[in-house]
Amino acid sequence: MAKRSILYSADVCPYAHRARVALKATGADFEIVEINLKDKPEWYQPKINPASKVPALWYDAPKDADPSSPPEGTFILPESSLIVDFVQSEYPGLAFEDPIKRAKSALMALQWENTVNPAWFKYTMSDGGKGEKLDDFLEAVRKFVPFIPDGYVESPEFGAADASIAPFLTRIFELSKRNAYPWTVENSGQIVLDALSAPEFEKLRAYADKLAKWNAVSSTVDWGK
Repeated sequence: MAKRSILYSADVCPYAHRARVALKATGADFEIVEINLKDKPEWYQPKINPASKVPALWYDAPKDADPSSPPEGTFILPESSLIVDFVQSEYPGLAFEDPIKRAKSALMALQWENTVNPAWFKYTMSDGGKGEKLDDFLEAVRKFVPFIPDGYVESPEFGAADASIAPFLTRIFELSKRNAYPWTVENSGQIVLDALSAPEFEKLRAYADKLAKWNAVSSTVDWGK
């Protein structure tokens, strides 16, 4: 754990939150450089991430490193999923010892990424919470729930899959309570919560509650932002 990393992040971004959760869960030594997504520093795109997105991870940065000016040849890793995988491989604490549990949780994370995330973003961003895409989101959740392994929610362990899913699943519940998405329909948040209160989503709610109580999640997010 002697190596230090610099994480270029943004509080409002769930993808960047993935990286914060993974690093926090492992006890890695890391510094956060907050990037204003509406007014990114001039140095960010040319020197850190050509795609101009967060997160990005500067691994093994010197203690006196200038985050805005990494030396030529510096290893900087973009993309949240790649960062979670890298942190899992480099530090202990996120990789389940049981290979079957590791594989099942990875499959769960893949299902989330391929079904629930796209449906949720279409509902919240493209649809504006009008309702046309709500049924698609709920159907995606129905397809996801069976991928939560039996006994997974009850287990005290957390892994890389949880770091990948937590920022999104916890936001669905927390920000719906606050009606904090850019919805154009009044009480859209409560509509979502009412829909997810159905018995068929009990396992999802239990999983969301487990993730929300995980210190690696709760200590790396400010719901006021």
